[in-house]
This record gives sequence, C-alpha cells and structure tokens, in this order.
Amino acid sequence: MTAATAGTALAWAGTVLAVACALRLPLTRDAATRLHVVAPVTTVAAPLVLAGLALRPWSSWHDVAKLLLIAVLLTGTGPAAVATAGQAVHRATRPHPQSHPQSGPGRGSGGGRAGRRSEGER
Repeated sequence: MTAATAGTALAWAGTVLAVACALRLPLTRDAATRLHVVAPVTTVAAPLVLAGLALRPWSSWHDVAKLLLIAVLLTGTGPAAVATAGQAVHRATRPHPQSHPQSGPGRGSGGGRAGRRSEGER
C-alpha cells in the first residue's frame, strides 16, 4: 500500500465518521446525548482526515507540520471542550433551589452589590 492510498483511506474514513455523526445528530433528543454524538468528530474523525491529508503526495514537510499541529490541538482540546460543554448543560438543566441555605455575607443576604439599587432605580 502506497502512502497516497493510505492517505486516501484515512481521509475517507474520517469523512465517513464525521458524516455518520452529522446524520445521527438530528435524531438525538437532549443536549447531553448530542455531545456524545459529536465527540468522535474532534477526537477521531478530524485527526484521521488530517493524517490522510498529510500522507498525500502533494504535501510538503511544511504542510505536514501544520497538519500535525492542528491534529494535536484538536485531539488535545476536543475532549476538554466536550467535557466543559457537558458540565454547562448539566448546570443549565438541573433544578435550581428556591432558597439558598448558605446566607452569609454576599450569599443571598442582600448585603452585596447585587441587592442594592442605584440612584436612578429608586
């Protein structure tokens, strides 16, 4: 198998995975499931496409270095971005308590800046 053939196979494998994730996305119901569906795109599909492009015969060493940097950044930051988005979804969907049990200074006691009105609001 030549490098061009391997590059084509890797690029198509990544493309097929990304398209499969995109087709599955409208069928998901909640935001947490959507995150699970799109996570393979940044962690697997993009590095596969980039590796395939790096193996193409027209790629110079400069192109390969840029593609490698992009792949490392996507693979390194993709899971962290998905985890952070998942935490934001979890915080947004959990029920908020009506009263705050901790009512010390600055925690719902009315003594902070958020509880004060400005001169124009009075």
